[in-house]
Amino acid sequence: MKPVNYISNLDASYQAQGFPPYKWLEFSSSPFTPLRKPLGQSRLALISSAGIFREDQEPFDPWAVNGLGFRLIPIETAYKKLRLAHNYFDHRDALKDLNCVFPVERLQELADQGLIKDLAPNAITLGMGRLFKRTALQTETAPKIIKELQEQKADVVLLVPA
Repeated sequence: MKPVNYISNLDASYQAQGFPPYKWLEFSSSPFTPLRKPLGQSRLALISSAGIFREDQEPFDPWAVNGLGFRLIPIETAYKKLRLAHNYFDHRDALKDLNCVFPVERLQELADQGLIKDLAPNAITLGMGRLFKRTALQTETAPKIIKELQEQKADVVLLVPA
């Protein structure tokens, strides 16, 4: 099987829809940060870009372009009270099992087994869709998320893209 050239295929698809060529970020100097303590002693936070929100929260705009908002979802929220609003990925598997894109139940199992200490009390969800405002993401949204992670005393973060 030949590899899929994801970036050029996605760029061609977007240009066919009238968007300009996408300027992908490249990080040649991203620092490696080793764990400061074992996972079994670490609080893990979850960040998902699947557009998950609680039924009592404002939904994400599923057609958003440059949606920079996020939602906090208490980890004890029952899955039946969660909704999904994101039109830029195939939802079929997520609708069968939300753990595909929002794996709180699987992570709780890891905590129960002692493989992680515990979960941060609130997961963070985004519904970004097409995001062209990278500077705003870096200077507005990311600092707010970092502050939230620090307040929750998260040691490690699992990023689950959708």
